[in-house]
Amino acid sequence: MKTLNFRKQSLIAGLIVLTIALFLITPKLLSNKPTAATNDKTTTPTPPTENKVATDAFVVKRETITDELQTTGTIQANQEVNLVSEVARKLVRVYAREGSFVSQGTLLYKLDDADLLAKKRRLALQEKLAKLDERRFRELLTSEAVNQQEYDKVLTNLNVLQAEMAMIDVDLVKTEIRAPFAGKLGLKRVDVGAYVTPTTVLGSIDDISRVEVNFTIPEKYASEVRPGQTIHFTTENSSRPFLAKVKATEPKIEANTRSLVVKAISENKGGQLVPGSSAKIAFALHIAQDGILVPTQALIPTSKGYSLFRIKNGKAERREVTTGSRTKGAVQILKGLSIGDTVLTTNLLRLDTGISVTASTIE
Repeated sequence: MKTLNFRKQSLIAGLIVLTIALFLITPKLLSNKPTAATNDKTTTPTPPTENKVATDAFVVKRETITDELQTTGTIQANQEVNLVSEVARKLVRVYAREGSFVSQGTLLYKLDDADLLAKKRRLALQEKLAKLDERRFRELLTSEAVNQQEYDKVLTNLNVLQAEMAMIDVDLVKTEIRAPFAGKLGLKRVDVGAYVTPTTVLGSIDDISRVEVNFTIPEKYASEVRPGQTIHFTTENSSRPFLAKVKATEPKIEANTRSLVVKAISENKGGQLVPGSSAKIAFALHIAQDGILVPTQALIPTSKGYSLFRIKNGKAERREVTTGSRTKGAVQILKGLSIGDTVLTTNLLRLDTGISVTASTIE
């Protein structure tokens, strides 16, 4: 009986131990399956994503391009002369006011003419007597009291006196220096009482209602210049742009400089253009209606010239290009690009043909 009870107790104890063991082992067995799955998942390699270079882009559009020649020139008055006397005499009066505007024919300087006036009065008296003699001899000739030869002598004497008086009038005109055209007077060079000669400069006068813009262009552009063409220019003393029209050119190329001299005329209302100052000139040679302009920073210097990158199927493509005229911040492309191409303008050192790119900004 004791032996039976002992076996029964041992069996119960064994069942209890087995139950505890199963309780401890089962969760561990269940947790091993997802852990393995997780390990399998994390160890599976993912394909790498492709790196793209971020860059700015510019879309090529149809542009009207004016091919301009930049040069320098000189502004001159439309008319300018130094005022001098034709005769050597003493200056007795100065009517000119320095820096003033005068009309054509205005009396500016007066020379001494006392001796000429005295001579003219003497000749006037002689002329009066000669006219009386001519009238008397003409009546006598009608009645044949004198012959034709005697009458001709009297008539010739009268004509000589009248010619001398005309010469005096010419000399009197030379004692008055008048404005040859409307313009602005310069500074006075002489004072009253000075003895002036034909080599003495009394002053100057300039017509600045219009000005001449004189400049030169290289001989290869000589055929591009025609009268009536418009040029743009600026000066050092004004930020305002001015316009002028080509008036004429020299008939030949200068042998020393191989350039053509061109004269243009500009209106000068307000007198802002000062003769003698320099001018920066932009001369339009011809206009291209279907031109291509790209930003200057897109160009890459090469041994053959220039190249640039454009986007093709999301990748960079290097293109050799031929450049033309330049403007501020842009350059004309003559060959190598088409309207609608997208040109890359930044991060150029990281680019090469076939590299994927993404446009950060597009102009």
